[in-house]
Amino acid sequence: MIVVHEDSDFIVITQPDHARLSAEILSLWIDDGLPDHPRRQDLLFAVREHDNGWREADAAPRYNAIAQRPHDFRSIPSIDHVEIWQRGIERFSESHPHAALLIAFHAESLYGKATEVPEDWHRYLSRLEALREDWFDEAGVDPNFIEEDYRFLETVDLLSLAICNRWNGPLETALVSASIAESTLHLSPFPLAGATTLQIPCRRIPDRPYHGDADLGGELATARWGEWAIRISPGPISPRIEP
Repeated sequence: MIVVHEDSDFIVITQPDHARLSAEILSLWIDDGLPDHPRRQDLLFAVREHDNGWREADAAPRYNAIAQRPHDFRSIPSIDHVEIWQRGIERFSESHPHAALLIAFHAESLYGKATEVPEDWHRYLSRLEALREDWFDEAGVDPNFIEEDYRFLETVDLLSLAICNRWNGPLETALVSASIAESTLHLSPFPLAGATTLQIPCRRIPDRPYHGDADLGGELATARWGEWAIRISPGPISPRIEP
């Protein structure tokens, strides 16, 4: 889950909803050769499902006993990440092997930047290497194209995370520069056909000490679903503040 503190509440967004927002942004993308990209539909599917492994985790959210608040995607124990990513990589591997390859690339990219990598992930990599050869054959994709295709997933994933987490300041991605100000995401160069407004499903729960998974689950079960609107428009991009 994504958990954002606002006033006296937590705003909660599921990882799959964040991924769907990523896909909505990419579906409107008209730059970088995407409209005529031979794997455009596979890319959109992979982006929409890149966090599908979190479905089960977000359906039964856990509380952080130390902070007495919900776990978010960063604080959940690292050992649980391996199960989440294995499920997410392999769920659609038979029907969408290209998506499995991109989601695996995404997971490896994230673990490559992590300071703590569980031993179970290293063990899973051996299984993943064997699976990957079959997925390349089934997808009919040149391995050299995966990194090129991944630029799209990486870019819109970061943009969606910036929106959902309400990050401030400039953000550099593989394809565009971005900044958020007053519920507007500014992009440069602007890659969409025109400015647009997208909606993100969310729930609001009280910022209070939680005393277990059942306490947190009960609060979320009775919380009303709402939507947060974000405007996407051309720059200007806020200047980077040097330390």
